[in-house]
Amino acid sequence: MRLLAVALAAVLMVPTGAASASADGTARTDGPVPASLDAGVGVPTGTMAAAASAAATVCAKVAAKAGFSYTANVSTSAGNVRQIVVAVAVAMAESSCNPSATGQNPGSIDRGLWQINNYWHPEVSDACAYQVQCNANAAWNISNHGSNWTPWSTYNNGAWRNYLNTARDAITGFSFQLKSRGAGTCLDAISSDVRNGGRIAQWPCNSSDSYQQWRVVVGANNYNPVLQNVGTGTCLDAISSDIRNGGAITQWACNTTGDPYQRWWFSGSGQLNTNGDANAGLHNVGTGTCLDADASTAGQNGNIFQWACSGSDHFQLWN
Repeated sequence: MRLLAVALAAVLMVPTGAASASADGTARTDGPVPASLDAGVGVPTGTMAAAASAAATVCAKVAAKAGFSYTANVSTSAGNVRQIVVAVAVAMAESSCNPSATGQNPGSIDRGLWQINNYWHPEVSDACAYQVQCNANAAWNISNHGSNWTPWSTYNNGAWRNYLNTARDAITGFSFQLKSRGAGTCLDAISSDVRNGGRIAQWPCNSSDSYQQWRVVVGANNYNPVLQNVGTGTCLDAISSDIRNGGAITQWACNTTGDPYQRWWFSGSGQLNTNGDANAGLHNVGTGTCLDADASTAGQNGNIFQWACSGSDHFQLWN
């Protein structure tokens, strides 16, 4: 990561002449509103490539919770590419996925992972732009929920294509916690009940607890990923015979190829929360229901179940 920082210091702090706002701040009106103005960073090799792979994972984690799709494709100069892959590749081209990256332009700066320009996007504060999840949510908004990448100069000039393989590798295999906004507890696979049908519960959040870490695993075809618990090795499963409000959510042996009841997708909130909260809904592909922390049992060993999806229900929003 230090090598990336050195490269960024050399590349991103050099003023460019590609600005769409003049030095005195007068806006141009002859084109689409840009997200960033900088020409982007160079292609890493050798040791830098290894650092780039680790950095891309930073972007992939927040891109998933921001709502960039694993199944919807973007029609690009490189063919049809998954939204989330495009998102990570663009961020790598823009900033090497360095949260502190700053690109200098006449009259403005580009900031953070997706290099959000402060002149064209004043709704994105510096506190948001330099916070990884908030920056990702801003990129989701600016890209029309992942469907339009023309506001980014590195997409238009093709530089993002240099990072396609890195981005494809980055979108699977990473892990994170899932914290309920409403309950303040984390999603936990009960270690004493590791089996098909084993209990999933709420638990006080502990970042060092492997039973609260969920690995995003992409399987065959263009499917949404499964969520595999790092501690148990089992996957988060919505029971297909119990599709209802209050229906069971359990552990089950992982099936990355054929079980839609183990596949999940995030619905992005687009909220620009400087505390890093994504507030994303987590939808099950097979049932169409959402992951819900039971408000009436919020706390240690509280219930987790299916519920009809509602973007206004804080117990269905996950960070």
